[in-house]
Amino acid sequence: MKKILVTMLLYCFCSAAQGQVPRFVNDTLYTTSGFTIYKGQTLYFGKGSGRNGKYRYININSGASSSSLANSSVFIRELKNYGISVLYNGYIDIIGTITFKDGSQSYLNIHVAFDRAIENSLKLPSEIKVPDEFRNKPWANTSDELIRLQKEYIRGDLTKEEYEAQKKAVLQKHQ
Repeated sequence: MKKILVTMLLYCFCSAAQGQVPRFVNDTLYTTSGFTIYKGQTLYFGKGSGRNGKYRYININSGASSSSLANSSVFIRELKNYGISVLYNGYIDIIGTITFKDGSQSYLNIHVAFDRAIENSLKLPSEIKVPDEFRNKPWANTSDELIRLQKEYIRGDLTKEEYEAQKKAVLQKHQ
């Protein structure tokens, strides 16, 4: 019963702490982390975070393979088909020109789960490179840490005071 209650409380905390809502206004996409993606901008891509370097949050519709998109840049010519899924993942199509590592260029059409693609955690590095201040906070890691602390407290490995102090430190670290 305690586990269910803790899980429900953590879920509510994590859901409420996600920050602002993504939106698309006048050819500019505002992500939940505050990073903006707009027509005329150049985006820089990291490596795919999936198996064999494939992208988990970027679907390439035309113009490049996963291996050639890695560590390349794209000049955005158009943003279209913005939407939010039932799981609250934001999506948008980016049409632009990719500049490959050798300097050559090609047309590119990609479908991006933008918040997931810029998210940065120890388990999954960013697929779209953004400045540190715009990387999403790793809320899943906060939940994992709090659950670990709760288990240690229930097992008796931590006193109530130690548990409360460590829980407070985890919550402050991820604010």
